[in-house]
Amino acid sequence: MSISWAAGPPPPSPGAFLCFISPGLWLREEVLGELSNVEQAAGIRWNRFPDLNRLLKGHRKGELTVFTGPTGSGKTTFISEYALDLCTQGVNTLWGSFEISNVRLARVMLTQFAVGRLEEQLDKYDEWADRFEDLPLYFMTFHGQQSIRTVIDTMQHAVYVYDICHVVIDNLQFMMGHEQLSTDRIAAQDYIVGAFRKFATDNSCHVTLVIHPRKEDDDKELQTASIFGSAKASQEADNVLILQDRKLVTGPGKRYLQVSKNRFDGDVGVFPLEFNKSSLTFSIPPKSKARLKKVKDDNGLVTKKPSSGKKGAVPQNSKTCLGQAHHPYQPDPSKPSR
Repeated sequence: MSISWAAGPPPPSPGAFLCFISPGLWLREEVLGELSNVEQAAGIRWNRFPDLNRLLKGHRKGELTVFTGPTGSGKTTFISEYALDLCTQGVNTLWGSFEISNVRLARVMLTQFAVGRLEEQLDKYDEWADRFEDLPLYFMTFHGQQSIRTVIDTMQHAVYVYDICHVVIDNLQFMMGHEQLSTDRIAAQDYIVGAFRKFATDNSCHVTLVIHPRKEDDDKELQTASIFGSAKASQEADNVLILQDRKLVTGPGKRYLQVSKNRFDGDVGVFPLEFNKSSLTFSIPPKSKARLKKVKDDNGLVTKKPSSGKKGAVPQNSKTCLGQAHHPYQPDPSKPSR
């Protein structure tokens, strides 16, 4: 008696389930490796944000971090220092700044790197600039709205050529205008978030994605649900960071960084930040009585030494190594010029 499969899928071949069934040996060895190297599994620790280490434990490859905060709260300034901290430890970093120019961003990062305003000590500019050149820091030259496909292609090329381990995208909203997938902005955002999630996993590269929040009352703190769009962004993210800005009627408010999701081990909490205007840096207030709030969520690489003077071709619109901003890379001849 013969059986017809015309109405359904063909029968599975004998080896069809081999990709799902494993004797577990490779899992056993990898788990042992993580247990034996707890600090390495936790990732690179921040030097400037010790309380962030207590919560997130470290910065790990292959993860997606979603970062949000009120307009004007200092999101770009904070995430600049957050990424610079890791970059100074040899984490090869690619910046995609679509909202502010690379020159402005470079000035902020150089000020943070020198921990002081260089316009007041121009005689030291060359010294700091020389040191800054040696950082493994690269820029895309995109500005304004861009296609997610073009951005992902650029990131892919940078990972291949420059061994990029951390990509910062500031911010997601600048890619939504180019998507013709749907007239529904929520659907377009979900697609973009999914693309960054897949890129981080497939390339073992950490992606930090800045997303603006929904419009909220000024007297209300932001929550994970405040992230613009559907719940997909927070669901796909391994980490969700919220820059809280508690405004005061009598003067400048207080800022806090809230970790509202941590897939690595579930620790979430909030700690205070203090903005230093002269160095454009955030830091934990010294001698502060404010204690780190640490709770448990119910739902629970060897640093690469940077080398200076990196040369090579990158795709058009995908330059530059920050230290070589005066020497733009040549367009990738494999891509059509725009």
